[in-house]
Amino acid sequence: MKVLITGIAGQDGSYLAELLLEKGYEVYGVERECANVPSHIYDGIEHCFEVDIANPDLISSIIRKIAPDEIYHLAAYHFSSQNEGNKKESFSEFYKVNLLATNEILETIRLYLPNCKLFYASSCQVFGKVDYSPQNENTPYRPDSLYSISKAAGAHLCQFYRDYYSLHTSVGILYNHESPRRSLSFVTTLIADSAAKAFLGMAEKLYLRDIDAQIDWGAAKDYVRAMWLTLQQSNGGDYIISSGATHSVREFAINAFGSLGLNYSDYVFQDPSVKVTSREPYFGDYTKIKNSCKWSPLIDFEILVDEMVQYRLALLNRNNNE
Repeated sequence: MKVLITGIAGQDGSYLAELLLEKGYEVYGVERECANVPSHIYDGIEHCFEVDIANPDLISSIIRKIAPDEIYHLAAYHFSSQNEGNKKESFSEFYKVNLLATNEILETIRLYLPNCKLFYASSCQVFGKVDYSPQNENTPYRPDSLYSISKAAGAHLCQFYRDYYSLHTSVGILYNHESPRRSLSFVTTLIADSAAKAFLGMAEKLYLRDIDAQIDWGAAKDYVRAMWLTLQQSNGGDYIISSGATHSVREFAINAFGSLGLNYSDYVFQDPSVKVTSREPYFGDYTKIKNSCKWSPLIDFEILVDEMVQYRLALLNRNNNE
């Protein structure tokens, strides 16, 4: 079995590559800079194609050359919850990466590899300002940002190709999921890094946009297993992939600092310049994938937080000793 993973150097791509290598797949990757792929993964895969995914013609030629059995389209143009979202961004970047590349992958499959299965990584952000929780596969899309507009359009494309061309396309509506490989642009890693620095006497005050925000947080290792399971079904479909529980940002901080014997309130603060508005949280009901694919999350919230803190601590210790 051959598989192509776009965004293989990212958190999800790297964990998915590990999973599929363990299962005996012949793994290929697409990444803007292959040097960012962890060395133990790079050494195990067949090849990493260094490509800007905003160039759709190159993606098409790679797919035709490899002729994969499965494609996991994980590469995306993101934004961080710790800044002003994407208000200053141009839609062209979201369009090229999140939508145009998706369309090219689907067209290539339709024309040349109709038996190839596609997983598309969507986001709970497609629901926009939700009216109720938890959300499920029937919750209407009401995207309210450039990022979520592009991800919703990509999901609709996958649904269109599934319905009209009978392609095996699965859309994973992914809720927040974390790991030690999360970048510092995400609040979870910022908190884990702050806790590790405080423990080492390098403390800095950390100001966050909404310390009481409720988040449905899962573990990336669990979520890539869900991705794989969706493509093992006889037909494609849309699936909520979530933890089924919410925790506040404050609770994440309590656990992160508490795992090192510290009090979070000495280091983490609500940003006074941010006007916090209450809203219904993103909270997913994963009943469908539980019943259809026999998937449930395995990694507890507290364990996930501790793993992230210990990773940042080890990284800081290593950097300090170099």
